[in-house]
Amino acid sequence: MSVSVLVEAPGGPVRVILAGRHGDRVSGKFVFGRLKAEDGLRVLVFDDSAEFHKDIAAAYGVEVSGGGWIEIDRKSRTVQVGGKSTQYGRELDRGLTVLLLERALEGFSVDSV
Repeated sequence: MSVSVLVEAPGGPVRVILAGRHGDRVSGKFVFGRLKAEDGLRVLVFDDSAEFHKDIAAAYGVEVSGGGWIEIDRKSRTVQVGGKSTQYGRELDRGLTVLLLERALEGFSVDSV
């Protein structure tokens, strides 16, 4: 899975980047913040290969404001968002995270747990 889309959202556009291994189910960490290289564009990045939230921040050039974990089940077309980053805490608006994932993954059901 490799998704990179610009999603219109309240407060302006947000880049949604989803990087996951192949298979029916992927899970891992995500961060929400601003891209250093794109004039502070807001960004949500999920990368199931990252061991820590700080690894995503470093790899994608994100000034992180929070994060958690995501589980994507492609077979059942569901997404679960939960938890929080130990280092950065939870993103400010979990509802926005759910909305962004719904728009980036059209046809998927997204729930916060």
